Amino acid sequence: MKSHSMTQLGKCTKFIRGITFKPADVISADDTGAVVCMRTKNIQSTLDESDLIAVPKSFVKREEQFLEEKDILISSANSWNLVGKCVQVPRLEYHATAGGFISIVRPDRKRVDPDYLYRWMSSGESQDKIRHLGRQTTNISNLDVSRFRQLEIPLPPLPEQKRIAAILDKADAIRRKRRQALALADQFLRSVFLEMFGDPVTNPKGWKVERLDQVADIASGVTKGKQFNGKKTVHVPYMRVANVQDGHIDISDVQDIEVLETDMGRYLLKSGDILLTEGGDPDKLGRGAVWQGGIDPCIHQNHIFKVRVDQNFAIPEFMSALIGSQRGKRYFLMSAKQTTGIASINKTQLCGFPALLPPLDIQREYLSHVRGWQSEQEKFVTLGKGSDDLFGSLTQHAFRGEL
Repeated sequence: MKSHSMTQLGKCTKFIRGITFKPADVISADDTGAVVCMRTKNIQSTLDESDLIAVPKSFVKREEQFLEEKDILISSANSWNLVGKCVQVPRLEYHATAGGFISIVRPDRKRVDPDYLYRWMSSGESQDKIRHLGRQTTNISNLDVSRFRQLEIPLPPLPEQKRIAAILDKADAIRRKRRQALALADQFLRSVFLEMFGDPVTNPKGWKVERLDQVADIASGVTKGKQFNGKKTVHVPYMRVANVQDGHIDISDVQDIEVLETDMGRYLLKSGDILLTEGGDPDKLGRGAVWQGGIDPCIHQNHIFKVRVDQNFAIPEFMSALIGSQRGKRYFLMSAKQTTGIASINKTQLCGFPALLPPLDIQREYLSHVRGWQSEQEKFVTLGKGSDDLFGSLTQHAFRGEL
């Protein structure tokens, strides 16, 4: 075992702030003199180039603000849990820069290997440290650059950095393959839905349409922070927004809430209930999944809607997929109340969702495909968790000089 010497991050990297511009300044990336401008939404597990915007090249005031291969983009102004999220820049076939809410961390290649730096910055331990450097304002946390530059990174000789980065690259490749397999399974299920029911937006098969509240009971959940004035209460597990993901319910981190004993019945979840978030990013409206049980009793908070369908009309898995389809997304986007970057729907809007109602026998056939998909998904998730745990452990050992 050998310990690595520690070096302040600012001594082996350059921190470059992104450019500022107004929405009216955005132009087409095909325009003469345009430069692509990366935003926080482009910072994913890899650089997401599916939705790019551009601004005139004149907005880039310094040459160093143009992205270089192996730069690291870091979210420097965002919600608290996303500050510090980072991605490595691949070779780009176009000129690009960074927007005002993200920044560029450029490695001094004489001192730090770019891949090693990215692996260190994106590790769970480093991400936790960086998040806690944020200075909180209303709904936004800003990265404290001075403290960020003072963070200490273990810095062995360059050949050793390259060796460590290569090992972590191979381990990460295994994780990516697991995720790709899971994504392909998701695509398969969406293809099955389209094949069986047609485009849910245009309804080419002419399925019957009813308001959602005609075929389901819809309810909001419990509000946190209530005063009980000595009345009898109980503590019970509850579903938060963080638990309700797109297509699945995450019960890896479930918290308890205090609620009146007499209110338990109205909030109680039953297997087959559809849980939907009321708001968030506009592209996540209608996010939800079917509650399969697993925790009993369990209730839900007020930022989550509970949709309990009448199974004489619809199968929960079908209705959940329909709400999460383009039909649901378009309806909610048109109906939602929108503020800066946030959109929300209310119960009245959800009740009015125009639900398609194919014959139950076709919905049940779809359910059999869902069950098969869930079985495969569980295998992939188990394998993926094992890969994630292995990678996390390997990363910790790597930066402690134990590889």
